[in-house]
Amino acid sequence: MHIDPNHPDPGWAPFFLALLGLAGCVIVGAGAYLTFVLWRARHEKKWGDYAIGPVFLVIGLVMVVVGFGFGFHLF
Repeated sequence: MHIDPNHPDPGWAPFFLALLGLAGCVIVGAGAYLTFVLWRARHEKKWGDYAIGPVFLVIGLVMVVVGFGFGFHLF
């Protein structure tokens, strides 16, 4: 098999970056669910109850942007 130097083989990197993006989607969903559920909870709330959902949401969004962005060569 001849490898063209002008079009190098990307290897497995885009596949694993796309998997990172999919995992990020799951974490974004979990963060949104946690945010909704913990803000509606009727127990005595501490600061962690307000922070944990958005933290998961932001971490998931970063994973989605990095995974899909680099996996599909969007940047």
